[in-house]
Amino acid sequence: MAETEPNREEELRRLLTDAIEVQLAALKAGISFWGEWIEQTSQFVTSATKTLSSINAEEPTKDALLELVDAGRASARAMTEIPRHTAERFLEELDRAEEKKRNAPARKSAPRAGGRPAPPRKTARKGGQRPRPKRAGRVKE
Repeated sequence: MAETEPNREEELRRLLTDAIEVQLAALKAGISFWGEWIEQTSQFVTSATKTLSSINAEEPTKDALLELVDAGRASARAMTEIPRHTAERFLEELDRAEEKKRNAPARKSAPRAGGRPAPPRKTARKGGQRPRPKRAGRVKE
């Protein structure tokens, strides 16, 4: 008789692979976060360096100072968008992993030693816990 309910090992394997997929998605999102942060910071530093160089080379003009302020605003605006982009990438990565699972062929559990099917699972007792083994004796104080 074939077992209709996945066995405990299969459930544990599925749980661990799901946890690893979430960790990988988080790491990929973290990498993209820092990559975007470095890119935005580099753009601001380049812009600010050019503007400061022009200010130091000649008499500062109102336009040069406004360019520096605008570059700072644009940088701050871009920096506040990074967490949202990161969250989107994280969710996209989880969706891709889920899609791969749906498209993958169903995995059969490995046969047991001796070719015998696994015995049927016992139902859990009240509260979902197995009974604790009885102790041989109590320790008196």
